[in-house]
Amino acid sequence: MRRLLGTLVTLLLLGTLVAATPTAHASRMPSKRTWQAQNAKIMRGSVTWLRERVESRHPTEKLAINLDIDNTSLASYYAPGKPVRPTLRLARVADSLGVKVLFNTARPEKGKRKAVRELRRAGFPVYGICARAKGLSVVEGKQDCRARFRKRGYTLVVNVGNRPTDFEGGGFEKRYKLRSYGGRLS
Repeated sequence: MRRLLGTLVTLLLLGTLVAATPTAHASRMPSKRTWQAQNAKIMRGSVTWLRERVESRHPTEKLAINLDIDNTSLASYYAPGKPVRPTLRLARVADSLGVKVLFNTARPEKGKRKAVRELRRAGFPVYGICARAKGLSVVEGKQDCRARFRKRGYTLVVNVGNRPTDFEGGGFEKRYKLRSYGGRLS
């Protein structure tokens, strides 16, 4: 009887462990279509907000938007090199309103020229790009870039990224955080 009870307890514990273990299905990335729909939903209202902010700007303000690159402006996972449509739309509207489009990336300094080519090929206006300086963490690099843009006199009215590191330290008015699926989409 004791042996049977012990076996039942063991089976019950194993069943609990198996049920609690994530399956391959749970760790799969969502479809490209789902990712696109989620990005569109997150960015909904961004153009309206930007237009309203431009209307209320002080005449001496230099407004800019600050965009991350990988899987925020350019798809790196689902369609490498292609634009992330809601971000591209915001960038084009910003440009048409006289708001500068600035890019802030964790990519190393040596990759800036290539990044500018990729962004322009995807249809983005590029008024500035700041890459992570050697020796800085991703968080420090992102903060350093926003500080550099502000030192150039820009008010960063919108910040778009897909990782928490894109927002730490502030220095912007409004944020739009696209999906990274627990960091799996960097």
